[in-house]
Amino acid sequence: MFSGRNFNSLIYISLMRFPSEKIQSGIVMRSCEKFAERGIGVELWIPRRLNEKFEYSDLFSWYRVKKNFVIRKLPAIDLVPLVRGGLGFLILTFTFNLSVLFYALARGLLKRALFYTHGPAGVIILAVFRPRLFMEIHELNRRFKRDNFFIKWIFSRVSLFLATNQFKTDFLHKEFGIPYQRLLRQQNAVDVGMFAIDLDREDVRKKLDLPQDKTIILYAGQLTDWKGVDIFFEASKLLARNEVIYVAGGTDEDIGNYKRKAQSVKCEDKLAIVGRKPHEEVPLWLRAADVLVLPHTAKFDIAKFDASPVKLFEYMASGRPVVVSDLPSMREIVDESMVWFFEPDNPQSLADAMHRALLQKKEAGLKINKAREEVGRYSWDRWADNVVAFINNQ
Repeated sequence: MFSGRNFNSLIYISLMRFPSEKIQSGIVMRSCEKFAERGIGVELWIPRRLNEKFEYSDLFSWYRVKKNFVIRKLPAIDLVPLVRGGLGFLILTFTFNLSVLFYALARGLLKRALFYTHGPAGVIILAVFRPRLFMEIHELNRRFKRDNFFIKWIFSRVSLFLATNQFKTDFLHKEFGIPYQRLLRQQNAVDVGMFAIDLDREDVRKKLDLPQDKTIILYAGQLTDWKGVDIFFEASKLLARNEVIYVAGGTDEDIGNYKRKAQSVKCEDKLAIVGRKPHEEVPLWLRAADVLVLPHTAKFDIAKFDASPVKLFEYMASGRPVVVSDLPSMREIVDESMVWFFEPDNPQSLADAMHRALLQKKEAGLKINKAREEVGRYSWDRWADNVVAFINNQ
């Protein structure tokens, strides 16, 4: 039987596949910081990467977290940049798993520490020895089925789970029979103070060299297919003369593809693809906008059901009108008192919602205030308090 009461040693195991997954890795780093702030001895175990782009000299500076926990880079064979397909990652995962097991055994931690992870990949071998395992589930991988013997087995070895929304919580209960008392439903978290800034829009636009005479509709985030950004190509054609959609974010490849598509459909004057922005600059971009949009598509289950979008929390804290896709994953977080909804994948519905957000000034003020009040529930401190209390109460 798991006993988490008054635990004081936590080993966070992560493959840390950054920078392509910088947001996910940032969640890992901030989680470790918050656990350590609560008097828990925290170590983050990650694979030692040979690929130099993964070897930042100071991860604490890179992710802007306090240096109040220890990072251990364990040996692993990193052939990811040399081997095509998934073989390189499989080799990395297997060798890292061996290092995790041997290092835990050498230090006598199997019965003393709580091992914390974001998924099965880093603890496959460790799970054989049935240590105290806590697993966060952020995405329902298509392999998470009860007839998958491996997943069923490893889930049976996990003491406690965190699922980032109600859909995933119910899925784990129904599909794998995990009791609700072993399941914590806890949405992702945001640094509320970083985004709850009250700077004047004109001053911010001057700082960012943005036009003062344009109505700016902004999306800030990744450009992966399930984010639904493709809808902007059609929606931009429905805007008034002085309205422009700005898209900030994405990989170099994604940015190039979207710029070429904007040229091919001749909407560059209404759709500005401005690329990635430094994380510390993102709150300024949100304040510079007249409307913020989260256009997740209904074509992918990860958007429709799985998402616990940090970006939505950032939007809510920013003090700007917010327009989001009407999806179950969004409805779990916000309602009409906080945002304007639009029909997913419908450019006309999106354009109508954006215009309502621009024109309904009084209602916008009420929604902004309600969103800012609500987002306090998703602060990092609240997140850490909930997780630690859940573990201690087991």
